[in-house]
Amino acid sequence: MRILITNTGPWGTGSGTVADGVMTELKRRGHQVMAFFPDSGFPGNGYEKYYGDEETYRIVKFPVVHKGVPLYTFPLIIEDPNPRNHKDAWTFKDLSEEELDAYFSYMKEELEKVIADFQPDVIECQHIWALDHLLHQMDQRYICVAHHSDQLGFHYDQRMQQRTIQSAKKADYIFAISDYVKEEVLGLYDVEPEQVIVTGNGYDQTIFTPNQHLNWQTVMVEMGYPDLEDYPFITFCGKISKTKGIDVLLEANKLIQEKTKAYLLIMGSGNLDTLSNSEREKLDLDNVLFLGQRSQRQLALLHNIARLSVLPSRSEGFGIAALEAMGCKKPVVVTRVGGLSSFAVGKVVEPDNVNELAAGILEILNMDERRYQAICQKAYTTARHYSWENIVHIRLQYYQKNFDGQRIKTLECR
Repeated sequence: MRILITNTGPWGTGSGTVADGVMTELKRRGHQVMAFFPDSGFPGNGYEKYYGDEETYRIVKFPVVHKGVPLYTFPLIIEDPNPRNHKDAWTFKDLSEEELDAYFSYMKEELEKVIADFQPDVIECQHIWALDHLLHQMDQRYICVAHHSDQLGFHYDQRMQQRTIQSAKKADYIFAISDYVKEEVLGLYDVEPEQVIVTGNGYDQTIFTPNQHLNWQTVMVEMGYPDLEDYPFITFCGKISKTKGIDVLLEANKLIQEKTKAYLLIMGSGNLDTLSNSEREKLDLDNVLFLGQRSQRQLALLHNIARLSVLPSRSEGFGIAALEAMGCKKPVVVTRVGGLSSFAVGKVVEPDNVNELAAGILEILNMDERRYQAICQKAYTTARHYSWENIVHIRLQYYQKNFDGQRIKTLECR
């Protein structure tokens, strides 16, 4: 089959990770795959991969002036930072009617070109949002993927609500990344339960895998920190935003450092400027290292030298970052939100609870070695069930139904 995968934004986020994982497995099985997404053109991790392969990645370039309307970058679904965009990038909600019309017109023209050129049998849209809205207008068949950020966007941007309801109802199927997200979808879009398929998520098991022979000093020299004390490492991988609970983690850091010295490695886009002065006053940055956006290879290195990983989200659809750490044989401390508690091995704590978060982290930091190794093994064994091979196996069943429907529609048109 020829499968076109669209995304509202480029690589570097959860939906981009899903698109990449699915595409890699589909190619391995002999399918032809193309990705379609907008990008700002900034240099960074992955630039050569995506811009160097026009046969696989069809990138819609921003900034652009379309029909006399300047669009300085692609819009975001919600305000959380994006590694491929300006730190103050606009959201769909920020666009004027003229700018929104220009965006839809520009993306529709580019999408029509790709469809005419690639002739896909199946189109899968990451997010119930803008591009499936256009496909609905173009009378194309498609499948949506609900990632939770689009459900947050539904509440954030009322102007998009009717568009996304229509898009969801028109979709042949909606893939939900967790049971939690399926319930969100059923509650927001007035679709039938049998239309929504829970697929789960996967991770790259060739990258995120245990490596017990790494020297932590060598890894941290590569990261730009050659002179560290011999303290345990705690990793956090996600956007530096209140959605991901970064403020709760940095407030809990004070309690952690009072009990046990440890380095907190913060990996992801964004900064603390979005927090108010009163919120920032509560934070403790002792032994906190902000490493910025890193490649998946570097993330795996850092997870491997860490004692544990933490994801204290206030809102989360699935939580691939926790799964990647577990794939490196590390336990996680996560919050009881979204799909996290369904697979996380380590500690599950309540969101927004500084004391409970600190206690969970300290428990694993101070765990005796025998119990620690047992929980590491359990984390790894659990993670291995979440492969892209399994996820694509589910998808292909519904791709085939969608493909059969496309053929019937074509015959009817003839």
